[in-house]
Amino acid sequence: MNTIQVAHVKVQGSDFVFVPVSSQIKQVAPDVKQTLLKQIRDICRVAGLGGEVVVAWPSETGISYMADSRYHAVLSKTLTMAYLRGSLNKKFSSPTITGLLAQLLAEPFAKNSPPSSGGAAALRAPTQDTGGDAAHRSMPTMHAESRSSSATRVVTMLFTDLVGSTKLKQEFGDSEAVQHVRDHHDIVRRVLASTATGEEVSTSGDSFFIAFATPSEAVTFALNLQHQLVDKFSSEGIRMEDRVGIHVGEVYVDNAKVAGKTFDFNGIQVDTASRIMSLALGKQILMSRFVYENAFQMLNGYEFESINLVAWRNHGSYVVKGVKVPIEIFEVGETGLAPLKPPPDSEKAKRLVSAAR
Repeated sequence: MNTIQVAHVKVQGSDFVFVPVSSQIKQVAPDVKQTLLKQIRDICRVAGLGGEVVVAWPSETGISYMADSRYHAVLSKTLTMAYLRGSLNKKFSSPTITGLLAQLLAEPFAKNSPPSSGGAAALRAPTQDTGGDAAHRSMPTMHAESRSSSATRVVTMLFTDLVGSTKLKQEFGDSEAVQHVRDHHDIVRRVLASTATGEEVSTSGDSFFIAFATPSEAVTFALNLQHQLVDKFSSEGIRMEDRVGIHVGEVYVDNAKVAGKTFDFNGIQVDTASRIMSLALGKQILMSRFVYENAFQMLNGYEFESINLVAWRNHGSYVVKGVKVPIEIFEVGETGLAPLKPPPDSEKAKRLVSAAR
């Protein structure tokens, strides 16, 4: 029985099933391609794989693929042959993998291997694809190869950290404190579930690393989170405060699936986002300039449900340990709840420029 190997991954909040095939598929007529795509989709659905099925093959410029046109913008920035090879994570058999499909799946990364005579009847002269699933070429090979086994992605990164968790254990005891932390985590994930593109990258102890497609959505999430934490715990006399840092940057995407993670982000921009979070006080949302400029443009004057007046502050530049250039720090917060004041100097950060409020 023939097998199929796929990469079942999440890209910018959407599930994809990437299926590599031989470059000989470009010689297949459009109607036959559509039949093959439907067959591959059916095989993936029977295997229980959810998400958009994308067939991809090697090309002179790096990679070509068949996908719905609404995904082309995302895939053109993400999908390379190196990324596809490094992301393959499932392999299974199907009795329907026969004939031409079996040939195309047999050597998916071979550019010029001719099909055996059994499939020749189905091959015709190259014709431009038509229909909703159009063939599309990604970035040139020189860019694809430079990415090695990792793809890069520009992402809005948000870090949260629960302030005073040790004191919480001292005050309530381990058992009750653990339950409060679980309630805290439930709120974070419930607010996250209400977003359109938010992805939980990782959780470590009392901290979350979350990714968003846009700065405005990250800021909206942070404002809603701070409001709901106060709403939940203040009435119970419990001091449960998060500090939040938001930053945008280009990062490496790691799909190694280690330590229980589906994916991870790496690079200096991730460290910078974490450093911005570490500056914050409890209930404080800090961000870098790019996040502020974009989120302020989108959200200034917007009326948030259940949230009072939102204020924006520029706290000036900070020299941050581990980051070569000073970072201009901004704050957004709900008036009457957020500190709305410059983060204090510490061993890891020192304020350089005093900014007008």
